[in-house]
Formats: sequence, C-alpha cells, structure tokens
Amino acid sequence: MWQILRGPAVPRAGAPPRDVVWLRRLLYADVAGELLLWELLDVLSDVAEFAGRWAVWSATLVLLVRTLAGATGRFRLVALGLGLTGVLAAVLRLFAGGPLLSASILLAKATICAKLMIIAGQGRDGRFSAATVVIGWTALLVPQIYSLLQAGRPTFDGLTLAVHAIGGLTVVWAARTAHELATPGPRTAHDGAAAGPRTAHEGAAVAGPGVAAPATRRTPWLLTAATVVLVLPMAVGSERDARLTYTAADESCRDRLRPAAGLGPEERRRSFLCLARGGTFAAATMFPEDLADQRVLAYGTELCALPGDRERHALHERAGGTADSIELAAALEYLCPGIVARQNAEAGRRQAERDLEEALWKALANARCADPWPGVRARRQGTAAYMLFEGGGYAVFDDRDDSAGEPGYLYDESDDVADLFDAGQDGFIDAVGSAAAIVTDEENSAMCMTVKAFDRAPPLRLTGWDHVVEVGITSRSGRLVVPAYPEGGDSGAVAPLPGLAVAGPGRYRLRVHTRTRPWDENDPRAPLEEHLLVVFPGRSAEKVVHRPRG
Repeated sequence: MWQILRGPAVPRAGAPPRDVVWLRRLLYADVAGELLLWELLDVLSDVAEFAGRWAVWSATLVLLVRTLAGATGRFRLVALGLGLTGVLAAVLRLFAGGPLLSASILLAKATICAKLMIIAGQGRDGRFSAATVVIGWTALLVPQIYSLLQAGRPTFDGLTLAVHAIGGLTVVWAARTAHELATPGPRTAHDGAAAGPRTAHEGAAVAGPGVAAPATRRTPWLLTAATVVLVLPMAVGSERDARLTYTAADESCRDRLRPAAGLGPEERRRSFLCLARGGTFAAATMFPEDLADQRVLAYGTELCALPGDRERHALHERAGGTADSIELAAALEYLCPGIVARQNAEAGRRQAERDLEEALWKALANARCADPWPGVRARRQGTAAYMLFEGGGYAVFDDRDDSAGEPGYLYDESDDVADLFDAGQDGFIDAVGSAAAIVTDEENSAMCMTVKAFDRAPPLRLTGWDHVVEVGITSRSGRLVVPAYPEGGDSGAVAPLPGLAVAGPGRYRLRVHTRTRPWDENDPRAPLEEHLLVVFPGRSAEKVVHRPRG
C-alpha cells in the first residue's frame, strides 16, 4: 500500500516533457481505476467500465512506448502494434462468436506480449529501478505460467488465491512507474565526464529529496525474500480463510436477464450465475448449492472449451450438476457467446446425418419388396417393408375408433378386443369389431407387406401362399389402416400404405395371405416372410380358412 500511496517524485530541475506528464497522470488514473473507479463504473454500466478501462490502457500504451529511453524505432513499433492488437481483440470479444471468438481470445495474448516488451524496455531505461522491473515481471508472468500449468483443471484453491494476489502487483508496478518517471533521465557519457566522478552518497544527495535513488543490488533480493515470505502463508492458509462467495438461488433474476450480446464481462458472469444457481427441469439447481461461485465460474470456463455437448454433459455431471444440454448451453451462452448457435448447428448436422441414414435404410428395405399380385389392379394398393418388434405380429384397425380402448393395441386379453394371444391360439388371426390382430413367424426383423383394397370381392388366390384366412372387420369412422413406422412404436410400415376402407364406414372382409421366403445368402438382410392383405366390402363376420396354417 505504501508503494501506491507514497507521494510523486519531484524533478530536480525544470519541468518534465509533456508526454511524461500525461503518462504519469494516466498511470495514476489506472491505479485509481483498479482500486475503486472501475468497480464503481461497473455498477453503473458494464459498457462504461469496459470503455473506460481500455481507453486508459490504450492511451497509456502509446505514451509508455513513446517515453521509453534507449528503445529503437522498431522496438517501439512492434510493442505498439502488439498492444493495439490486444485492444482490438478485446473489443471483438464483445460481438464475436464461433471461430471469430476463438481468434479474438488468441489475439488478446498480444497485450501480454506488449507489456513484456515495455517491462523489458524499462530494464534499459535508467529512470526505473530494478525493483520496479522485477515487480512488473512477477505480476505479469506468474499468473500466465500458473494458468498454463492449470489448463484443463478447474480449481480454486489456496495457491490460486495466492497467484491472483500476485497478479494484483500490476497496480504496484503502475504506481512505481509513475513515481519514477519524475526522476531525471539517464546521464550521457559527456555529462558524466564533465561532472567528474561521484560517490554513491554524493549521487543520492544531488538527486534531492523525494527523488528515487538508483537501485542497489540488494533491492531485487529483498523484494524476492519479501514475496516468498508473503506468498507462502497465503498459499498454505488461504484455503481455510478464502473468502468464497455463494450466490443464493433467485428465480426472479431470470426476469431481468438480457441477451448476452452487448453485455460486459462482469454482467455476463452474473447472468451465468443466475442460471447456474437456478432450478432445472430435473433438479433444484444446475450446480450444487455448496459449490462456490468461483468454482462454478471455473467449471463454466472449462465447459466452454469443450468441443461438444456430450463432453460438456460429462464434465457437468462430474461437477455434481444436473441439466439437459439445452439448459446448460443457455447458461454458458453468457460465458462463451455463440455456444448455443454452435450446438444447434452441430445438432442439426447430426440430425441430418441420421435422417440421411434412415432414408437410405428405408429405401433399401423397400427395394427388397415387390407386389406379389401385379396382374390385378386394386382401387388402392401399396407395398412396403414392415418392421416387426419383439414377439412379432401386427394389426389392421380403425385408428379413429377408441370405443374398445386404445386403437391397435395388441395385448388386451379382453374378449371385446382383438389381441395376439387369441390370434396365436386360433390359427394366426383374431378379429373383433374394428380391429384384427395377425401373428407372424418372424420378429425383430423386416417382412414384406402388400395391401390391396377393392370395391368388390376379387378372385381367390391360393397359389404360392402357405395359408390364407378371411375374417370380417368393421370401420366405424371410415378408416382401416396398417400402422406406419415409427408411429406404431418400434414396428410399422417403412413406406406409407393407403387406407383400406374404400367404401367409407361399414363392414369389410379382410383376406390375409402369408408365406415364408427362402434365405438369400447374397442378401442376408432380405425379408424371410411376406403378407398380402386384401380388403373389400362384405357384411359377413364369419371366419373362413381357405388354406390352413401348416
């Protein structure tokens, strides 16, 4: 604190250059900002805080580069270019998303490079003491090295607090830099020859009161020892004494949330914590209540770096959190804008791949089936592969008639409903009211199905079929259908098949032809069973077995 609050050095004689005067003012303004001003501005507006902080740094950067003594023109140009690139990257992060966001985060490292060059230039400028240079190196490098060592491991332990404290030495560096800029510049060789030799004591006396004396060799060692003495207790004891914060769940904060675009970093973090502390569809809170805000933010940063929602979901579970991918992405949008768009694009891409695979599978399945009675044209007809579920079987039913329960349900043992149990005991078909249940030989595979609906009874066709049975069925709504896939669950017709009640509501006859097909070693996926359904108007409800099941 003494390093920051001590009075400014007074030049020995004459006024310093105008650039130096303004640079010292900016450095002291930055010190005031880091200590208090930026926090006050952030309460008023994130945009004001961001603009003020980076405006002061941009002006400070230009003047620091201009006033460094002994630096070459190329050195100044590179340092200035790196610093301004970092400023531009910081502005881009407010509006960027996707690849541009990643590029802006990478470009932000240019600010660190510019600061490294400035501190290196201070080491060659006789106005700055070795202590100031060492403080600058320590404040800048230690947090960067620590972040590299901790990559992929979100933590907030005592050592992390100590490293953050070391990062705060940038305020001390700025204050010391402003203080020492008031000292006269380094003497040239000509000045030294004319003045003659001086002792160290004489040099200090000539400098005058209030002027920083040249650093002695003991200063870096004293600073290093002081740093070790201060940091080690922090690293050991700060885990116990850390001032961790725990934002309470507040559902009303959701009503105050604004879109992430245009928000400053601090408001984005608060918005993320609002959602992270709130309830989800499956849990009371997205993250455990006993997890500190700092750890939640650390996990959020780690989640942002992961490539896909599966990886994010796995890490979120390891952190003890519960939320679906949509809820988690909505919260992370405030920490890493664009993640929702990227996740939606990735989900759309995967869905398109699945749709393409399913379309190809359906096309191949349907291509293996053909009309077994092509010579007779019905009023409505169609052929498709039919997927069979565990146990096999399917139904023909009026899908709008629920008078006897759920239409098309095959496992109701009531005598008022057709079901597969009765169908298996009575040959292979059971018809009751507006539904018929048909047993199949195959299960968990595809079979071929052809449906033909006539206005009147067609000729009886027995040749080539293993068994043929005819039953009565009623359509109360004017519809008789075969379930489609996947609307029928895990079974159904892969391609759309037409409605079979060609005469509207009334009674019909359903003639079912079945046969097995030989196994094709050249096409192991080819269906091994085939059914032909013939439907036509008819008043009889009698069951007729034209060819019994063997």
